[in-house]
Amino acid sequence: MRPILKAKKGVEMSRKRIDEVKNRRFRRIIRYVYENCPFYRRKFKSAGVDVDKIRNVEDISKIPFTTKQELREAYPLKIICVPKEKVVRIQMSGGTTGQPVIVPYTRRDVEQWKEMVLRAFYIAGITSKDVIQITPAFGLWNGGFGFHFAADAINAFIIPIGPGNTRNQLRFMRDFGTTVLCSTASYPLRLIEVANEMGIDLKELELEKMLLGAEPWSDEMRRIIENEFDVKTYDIPGLTEMGGVGTVGFECPERNGLHMWEDNYVVEVIDPETGEVLDDGEEGEVVYTALNREAMPLIRYRSGEVSAVVSREPCDCGIEHMTLKRIRGRTDDMIIYRGVKFYPADVEEILAGYGITQYRIVLDDKVSIEFEGDESLIQKIARDIKEFLGFKPILKALPYGTLERFEGKAKRLMRKC
Repeated sequence: MRPILKAKKGVEMSRKRIDEVKNRRFRRIIRYVYENCPFYRRKFKSAGVDVDKIRNVEDISKIPFTTKQELREAYPLKIICVPKEKVVRIQMSGGTTGQPVIVPYTRRDVEQWKEMVLRAFYIAGITSKDVIQITPAFGLWNGGFGFHFAADAINAFIIPIGPGNTRNQLRFMRDFGTTVLCSTASYPLRLIEVANEMGIDLKELELEKMLLGAEPWSDEMRRIIENEFDVKTYDIPGLTEMGGVGTVGFECPERNGLHMWEDNYVVEVIDPETGEVLDDGEEGEVVYTALNREAMPLIRYRSGEVSAVVSREPCDCGIEHMTLKRIRGRTDDMIIYRGVKFYPADVEEILAGYGITQYRIVLDDKVSIEFEGDESLIQKIARDIKEFLGFKPILKALPYGTLERFEGKAKRLMRKC
């Protein structure tokens, strides 16, 4: 079967078929990890899990969570279900500090990663006629590889440029007629600035689509990017522990949220304090169970991502996989100030409404927000933050070019305490 037809089949699965595949793969993966991974065998036995009594996804609450700390302690390959000689590559979790989190891949795992990104290409209408410029890194962080695997499979024109050298990025877009840009969500903001310096009219580029991920980004920031480039943007989620960027789901043109590929992942939203599964619509921590991975399929992995289930009904686009709200942030990025809980993306939504794209949140005993913009905006921004987020920050307007620029994930939060 041709790659794009296989992707189409996965995207257009009926609800009945999704449930059949999900339950069958769930039963299989639980037995698989029990029989092939000493880590999970010990974990299941300690929790009193009888794998023979795991019948379907409704039994998932009987199974304990897997945490990032456990993955750190498992370095280098202590949570693995295959002999080392079956491993064809490793990637490393991009957000890890200290002991790295290593994710091994078999050949089948690489194919699964490619197939999930091909689903995104199918939804976005990306074909062999496109020129695809890939700006995330090609290294231990998985950023660029999934895009490359999928683009190669459809015989597209690939520019695997990787991160950095923004002037060259823009020259290549202009000179080679790039139609699709794959990047971190904040990188287009840097491209806008450098294009202005170079005198490049972004609207004259042949660019049509952007697949943006790796970090939360607000609807207001989307509006700025789309207006500046005259493109359609798509949110592409994914994390290394589940196979990489693009594996778990994608945003359709309806923009009601992220369609999660339920035939490959069980997605839950839990209360991060109690671990209880929340009702649809309630915001909490996203938990993933990989159903179709081979080397290191993680079971009930606490991702740290914050979101909520939007709907389990068919989308207007025709996709019947569940819809998850776009990722708001990470549990460890949540800020609690005088009883108010918020995330950097909440601040970004307000600032971007005033055209502000460069900012930094500094935390000590107070919350300070530094932004590049006019001082005349301070009073209006303070009013909006008080009204919508419920607290009063210290606001400081800075001259253009003051704050550090990033060509990968933007660092918006600085903790001094």
